[in-house]
Amino acid sequence: MVSISLAGPVVSVGVFFRDGAGPLAGVGVALTVSVWLLLIMFHMGQRQRVASVLVYLLVFASAAAIAAHGTVRSMATLVMLAAVVGAGTFLRRSSMIICAVLAVTMLAFLNVAENMGYLPAPQTATGWAVWLTQTMVLISLVITVNFGRRRLLEAFREQARALAQAREAAEALSFSEARIQALFRNSPTASVVQSVERAAITDVNEAFLALFGYVREELLGQDVPELWADSQALADFQTQLRQAGRVTNLRAKARHKNGTVFDALVCADVVKHGDEHLVVTMVLDISAETVSILKMEKLRERFTKAFNFSPLGMTITRMSDGRFMEVNPANERVLGYTLEDFRGETSLSANVWVDNEDRDRYIHTLKESGQLVAYDTRMRNKAGDIKEVRIWAEIIELDGEPCALSYTLNVSAEKRREALLLEMAKGVSGETGEPFFRSLVEYMSKVLQADLVIAGEIHTTGAVETIAACWKGSFVPNITYQLQGTPCGHTVQTYGECFYANHLADQFPSDDFPIGTGYQTYLGVALRDADGTSIGILKALWTSDKPLTPDLQALATIFSSRCNAELVRMRRDREIQRLRETLERRVAERTGQLEQLNRELDSFAFTVSHDLKSPLRSIDGFTHLLREQLNEHLSEGDQQLFDRIDMSVARMNALIVDLLALARVSQSNIHRNIVNLSTLATEVMMLAKAGEPNRSATVLIEPNLMANCDGRLAHIVLENLLGNAWKYSSHTADTRIEFGQRPVAEGAAPVFFVKDNGAGFDMSRSDRLFKPFNRLHASNEFEGSGIGLATVRRILERHGGFVRGEGKIGLGATFEFSFGNETPP
Repeated sequence: MVSISLAGPVVSVGVFFRDGAGPLAGVGVALTVSVWLLLIMFHMGQRQRVASVLVYLLVFASAAAIAAHGTVRSMATLVMLAAVVGAGTFLRRSSMIICAVLAVTMLAFLNVAENMGYLPAPQTATGWAVWLTQTMVLISLVITVNFGRRRLLEAFREQARALAQAREAAEALSFSEARIQALFRNSPTASVVQSVERAAITDVNEAFLALFGYVREELLGQDVPELWADSQALADFQTQLRQAGRVTNLRAKARHKNGTVFDALVCADVVKHGDEHLVVTMVLDISAETVSILKMEKLRERFTKAFNFSPLGMTITRMSDGRFMEVNPANERVLGYTLEDFRGETSLSANVWVDNEDRDRYIHTLKESGQLVAYDTRMRNKAGDIKEVRIWAEIIELDGEPCALSYTLNVSAEKRREALLLEMAKGVSGETGEPFFRSLVEYMSKVLQADLVIAGEIHTTGAVETIAACWKGSFVPNITYQLQGTPCGHTVQTYGECFYANHLADQFPSDDFPIGTGYQTYLGVALRDADGTSIGILKALWTSDKPLTPDLQALATIFSSRCNAELVRMRRDREIQRLRETLERRVAERTGQLEQLNRELDSFAFTVSHDLKSPLRSIDGFTHLLREQLNEHLSEGDQQLFDRIDMSVARMNALIVDLLALARVSQSNIHRNIVNLSTLATEVMMLAKAGEPNRSATVLIEPNLMANCDGRLAHIVLENLLGNAWKYSSHTADTRIEFGQRPVAEGAAPVFFVKDNGAGFDMSRSDRLFKPFNRLHASNEFEGSGIGLATVRRILERHGGFVRGEGKIGLGATFEFSFGNETPP
């Protein structure tokens, strides 16, 4: 169309210059203007309409040009030809035929008109205008033919692409059929395909064979076996299949090849395969599901029974808005509400919460933990009274909605008892003995509104002596009365509360009630020891009839338990006091006896030691005199005998000296003062080294070790301990002896130690270390009497201190000791 819009004005100008402003030029101008208008419509999107108008416009314009030119041999015939070619290119086949017929018809009329002389005389002059017209027509025709060729090629390519897509679709369909076949074969759901026309099975999968127990050859090409155990279910299956062409989730009883019956879920669909109708049936074994459903129904039934018959108030409320979903009958006993009261209500609209903050706190706590155990709060009952309640709750899911399953218990009475118990505990806290019982009976008379409350103790004679009695709010003097013929006599024979009401005096005519008169009601509890023996009684009396309510029983139990515990404690204290007094007396007597024995023993040891020295000196003197007289006549054997006598006399003398020292230590008085132990230790070691000047030894003495002790006795302690360290390390090549102080807590008595690297000792025999005349080494190894360490312990114990030793054989020993506190015990 662009080529025509450009060629039109060019041809019109050429005709104008050749023929002037004649009819032919007018046709050219009209065609040009019309093409430009069509070009505008083309750009506005009306392409199909523009193509049709353009083709017919060219046909009519070319006919008008032939008529204006006066001959059918005019160049306008080429334009008509181009119009027919364009119709074949751009328009449908029907439009192209119409256009061709129109052109042929017009050319026929024009030929007739020219032959009959109806057309103007033709202008056959040639020139550049004719050439220009022919050129423009040919160019337009070439462009149209080329465009048609392109359209033809594009159509061919489109057909090729469509063919390729068809091939791909066929391959995909083949692959899809293979996949469907694989899915059918490997599906875990039992599936069977049956031909409607042939009434035979065409295919089954492995799941179907496994479920019903058949093999493939038994089914393919055969009629469907008796797979239905329920004829009514089969009839329903066939009816649904005929009416709807499919069956969805039909529950039925299926029969196995061996005759067993199981629950099944059946689905089926009718599909068309070519000219054949196929029924695809899938069977699912739901026996386990059926069992689960039955169990679920039983559980639901049990839950319903538990829910409805529970003594606790149970509700199920929606978490989102608090709406009551279920309410059991026990709620009427708990808070007075029935199911009808809560129907369609929320916890807020029913006004059960005291305020919104209580409910928000409850909901927040429940959401945070998922459950609540013994959650105490307050709720309003149907009458509008505020009650203390205890709630157990858990979040459950009901129809996909989070709900709260709640158990509610009215604990108002329990709270009241707890408050009374707390007040009672406060009233008697910190008191024992008689003050406790006075506070208890006073408080009990107020709480129970009793005219008389008595707490009494039963003696072995069978009489009751009151510990405390409160009559009409005032304390009365204690009395003693007999159990026989009184309600108390029955009480001590009863476990638990003993209650009498209505004409109490007529039931016990011999009871003269020493405190008050006119009592109508009696409540008593026996107080018992751990072995069940009656040791007391707690009773309350009223001058009016008083019913035995649960609250009264609970309060009586609380008061009697506390009273019982205090009476048992008081009796134990008395017994302990008696035992303490007896024990102190016996300890004092025994201590006096032991002190007398120690004094006698020390005196005996001193006397024996002193008396033994005289004959020992005589033996020593006569032995020396005899040796001098027989000096020239003694053989070597005789000389050895005299040496052994001298050694025995010397050892006996050392024992006597040590015994005397031990006796003096036990009998002498202790005079404490501040003593520099480092100085004493240095003196002791200087004397030891003087006895063995050639011995190699390292002695380490910590300077300025001070102790509060008797200096003379401290010297004996160090003399023995350092002397033992020196003696028992004599066989060690490089002797090392240390004397120092251990770190102790602030304010504690100082602890000192003597350490050596000598022979040591066996710790399994350490219990013999501080016993007199006990030695851990043989006398031929190390000399000694076995009295030294016993003397050390006696001195330190008299100071209120201690001594202990540790050692290992061949690695030395360490002795720790202390002189105790600054003041002796």
